[in-house]
Amino acid sequence: MEKRTCNRVPLKRSNVDKFKTILRSGQYRTTHQGFALDVHGCLIDGQHRAAAIIETGAVVTAQVTYNLSPDSFAAIDGGRVRSAGDFVAQLTDMRQSNSNVYAAALKILANRANGLPWTRWTSGKLTAERLQELIPLWPVDEANIVRLISKGKQCHASATGLIVAYKLITEVWPEHIADLFFDGIGEASREFVGRDPRALYTNTMINVNRGVVSRDSIQQSAQAIKAFNALISGESIGTLKKMKASGVKILRDRRTGKEIQQEYLADRYPDVVQPAINISNKWLGAMGTDPSAESL
Repeated sequence: MEKRTCNRVPLKRSNVDKFKTILRSGQYRTTHQGFALDVHGCLIDGQHRAAAIIETGAVVTAQVTYNLSPDSFAAIDGGRVRSAGDFVAQLTDMRQSNSNVYAAALKILANRANGLPWTRWTSGKLTAERLQELIPLWPVDEANIVRLISKGKQCHASATGLIVAYKLITEVWPEHIADLFFDGIGEASREFVGRDPRALYTNTMINVNRGVVSRDSIQQSAQAIKAFNALISGESIGTLKKMKASGVKILRDRRTGKEIQQEYLADRYPDVVQPAINISNKWLGAMGTDPSAESL
């Protein structure tokens, strides 16, 4: 257990307590499931059993497998116990709470890259092998994840949605330009006057979500992009409406009075405004036009 630092899956007390009950009742049996160590001697499977044995002082006979490749972790209990966040934590050394948010953002980004409509960006499950491919494609520093989680709490908005919006915006703009928006939302938006898009985004999220942090990641990522576009372009936006999914609406023919079903497509997910524009100083003041400004 002292050499389990490579295993980033946190101990779950419910699992440890389950094994402790089995040990104390004498129901433990030796099976093919025991302990697995990689070539570095790191315990990559069996940590809950090991913790229960230590805490109860029980003596057991167990199967132990040595010298596995560290990559074997990805295949152990992959479809049963470990979540995508667990695998991301193991691959990145992030805290579990941060890796869960990051893993959810990676799923959305991957589905978007695969050409799925935004209504399906949260569908499916990522394997450990797939996550190993996605993390280098959309890297996010843990400190930045912590910052966006904090901003999400201040806005009552989805941290996953903010991460998605951040990655989409920084595909087009440098990070220091994206930060003009993300640093200004949440509590920092109080310093802005008028209809500054950063304050509008913050107030919209707070009012719509009514004091509870929302998990509506796709919608809020789109709203963040719309607000960023307005900030950079110097536009005024009245509201930040949600995108509508596809559906059917009932119309009444004025001449015949008959009801007609009319299908409509889902709203289009917004594109990030391109850098071809000159950054407006309407909301940003001198920072929007002066390249020597410290924040730029």
